Amino acid sequence: MKSYLNIIWGFVWVGTEACVLSGCTTPKPSSAEHTAGPSPTVSTHEDPSRGSAPDARPTDATLADVTLPTAPPVAPSSALPSGNSTTAQAPKRDAIHCPPQANAEAGQTCGELHCLAFSTESAAFEHILSLEPQVLGIGESHAPRGMEQVHSATRRFGELLLPSLCGRTKAIILELWLPRNDCGDKRVEQVKKAQEPVTHAQAKSNQDEYVTLGHVAKRLGIFPSALVPSCDEYQSILDAGPDSIERMLELVGKRSGERVLEELHKSNAPEAGPVVIAYGGALHNDAEPDREHEHYSYGPALLAATQGKYIELDLIVPEFVKDTEIWKRQPWYTAFKGRDVTKTQLYQWAPHSFALVFPKSSRPAK
Repeated sequence: MKSYLNIIWGFVWVGTEACVLSGCTTPKPSSAEHTAGPSPTVSTHEDPSRGSAPDARPTDATLADVTLPTAPPVAPSSALPSGNSTTAQAPKRDAIHCPPQANAEAGQTCGELHCLAFSTESAAFEHILSLEPQVLGIGESHAPRGMEQVHSATRRFGELLLPSLCGRTKAIILELWLPRNDCGDKRVEQVKKAQEPVTHAQAKSNQDEYVTLGHVAKRLGIFPSALVPSCDEYQSILDAGPDSIERMLELVGKRSGERVLEELHKSNAPEAGPVVIAYGGALHNDAEPDREHEHYSYGPALLAATQGKYIELDLIVPEFVKDTEIWKRQPWYTAFKGRDVTKTQLYQWAPHSFALVFPKSSRPAK
């Protein structure tokens, strides 16, 4: 397979057991080992508090009605706003009490690729935000199966970085692929089976952490939404045959970019911080993708649409980095290899491209 990077960078898929259309009331239990509650469910009705988007499609799903599984939250209650509302309307901005922002740091030089070391993860993130992007495309290596004891990039983002966007960012597009149940045939089930080489390698907790991240964002006044393909798009994946995964990756990148632009166009006045965040696999956010992966990335389109105010930020969990060909192809790998990651490190290899490497965990996740 050409795009072997999709095993760790690809996409997160919510199981086909989830109800998608409004009125669906019989979700089956989630397959996640740690989840005792129902699978995430989504209604595709419009949120009246958001206004009507031009040419809105019924497949543009929000997480406003997603039912959280009974799994532990992404962050401790002391680190995040309280409440677990599942109503369609996000909290009003004047009712949001944003946590204090991190102190600005210049960072300490730590090596090649303009490496800077910071005392905290949030300080490194503030350095990125100080560049005043309109859109921030955040990519991660999805947590691999068998390493659930290490906190994922999703969890660390929710705990340590997302609160910094409170009062700055209006919307977050999650690369969460939500299935639908109205296609009238088995194509959704068939597509899910065709994508198993990607999803099988991921930790089972990924989908729950993405859904939880949406709720955390909503409590911070940031409107979350996810991706639901049309029935025709499902058919196009099946029609691709042995290239079905490549087609899926292409659709994820395309739909993510479209959703970002829709949210960006809803903002009438210039914003000081990133107006929209896209969060997903680090294959789709590349500002300057190589020829092999250019069809999967929304980066170039957003770079043009924002007149250069787009930044690609990859979040790296050092415990996940291995001495394999997949990782060696990353532009920051050579500069990072062999370093003792006790502080947060920030690498830059192109004008709009950064990687934030978290410090190694001091203790296993619980």
